[in-house]
Amino acid sequence: MHTTRFACLAALLAAVATTRPRAQGIVPIPDYTSGNAASWRLREYATGDWGGSRGALAEKGLTLDLRSYHLTQSILEGPRDGEEALGGRLQLTGNLDLDRMGLVRGGLLTFRAESRYGDSVNAEAGALLPVADLMFFPKTDPADDTVPLAITEFLYTQFLSKQVGVFVGKFIVLGGDSNEFAGGDGTTQFVGHPFTSASVTATFNPYSTMGGGVFFMPTPELTWSSSLYASRDSSTTAGFDTLDDGLVWSTAVAQQYRIGDRPGGVRATFQYAFDRDFVDLQGQFVLPGSVTLPRTRDSWAAFVNGWQYLAVFDESEQPIRVQDGRADRRGIGVFARLGTADHDTNPIQWTASFGVGGRGLDASRPNDTFGIGYAWSDIGSVPFENLTSRLIAGTAQRLEAYYSFGLTPATDLTFDVQWADSLFARRDSSLLFGVRLGVRF
Repeated sequence: MHTTRFACLAALLAAVATTRPRAQGIVPIPDYTSGNAASWRLREYATGDWGGSRGALAEKGLTLDLRSYHLTQSILEGPRDGEEALGGRLQLTGNLDLDRMGLVRGGLLTFRAESRYGDSVNAEAGALLPVADLMFFPKTDPADDTVPLAITEFLYTQFLSKQVGVFVGKFIVLGGDSNEFAGGDGTTQFVGHPFTSASVTATFNPYSTMGGGVFFMPTPELTWSSSLYASRDSSTTAGFDTLDDGLVWSTAVAQQYRIGDRPGGVRATFQYAFDRDFVDLQGQFVLPGSVTLPRTRDSWAAFVNGWQYLAVFDESEQPIRVQDGRADRRGIGVFARLGTADHDTNPIQWTASFGVGGRGLDASRPNDTFGIGYAWSDIGSVPFENLTSRLIAGTAQRLEAYYSFGLTPATDLTFDVQWADSLFARRDSSLLFGVRLGVRF
């Protein structure tokens, strides 16, 4: 699922290779000086160029991006109404452009460090899927545990040509099923999990894990990628001890296109998990004198998502960067996501979501974004069906709407409302209100 980002890198490499000598590097140098002379309100990075040293580091191949996210959520109505929580996450990402450094042609090392503090209302909401992805990841046991520091990504990518590359290391899986209007990890766009990825993969897809893969991009708009990685999460560990405890093979094809001046895209993914114990939900559970949980060694999931701009207010021929968690064009569009999974091993058998999103409908506020979405999950048969059917609801639904004010190019303030159907058959749904603040330093 993570391979969307490599499509973006491949596009960047292709663009660089056609305009400058290849030794000039893979990752473009950010404009840290934007707005410095005028006002901090115009900066794309709140701390600017650090007196010129930040840009100098980027010229030598090192780019750094520090972001903070803070979320407060309250349950306005529901079984736990009045519950509220405050928490946040800090992310430091960086690139060592070995090509720009002149060390390895086509080589790129990417790293990410994260910390998390505070609490969430994920458990209190009683929903099938998290109402706050921002606080659900990185994964911890118990959930909501404080994360002082976690290295969630340390990945080496080698471009063999403008069209082909390989990668190996530790990387983040969540976000690979992103699209232009519904993706990310709850830090931008939607807050709730049903709109960040296909939840049919929840039984075996980790947040951060070890693995590797290959990608092929015959054109800037078409990408094929395939990867193999550990199915156990290693958000707070090195990850080497998970390589013999189940694997996932993931293959995806993504295509972008244009209808007139309106960009669109579609992405289809198939995942096969193996060499790991899964409960066989269709097996025989009750045996003479004992109760046993039958097991199987593999599972699978398939999902597709698409997005389409209906109106665009700023023209550009560049491909959309679907993994960046924001609408790249000023305009409005629609999105949809559909997934299914192995009915023998996955209690979530079907998921679907759709909605609208956009950015900058008011020309005077070009950085404001918004989204409205509906999601549905079908919960199939589970062990001891006669008992659980009285306790577990057969479906789970979610409605979410958000509006994000671009206070500055580096700062956004988001107001979010969710109606979350309860996982439990005899429990009322919850109505939640949240406020999220994001700052790029």
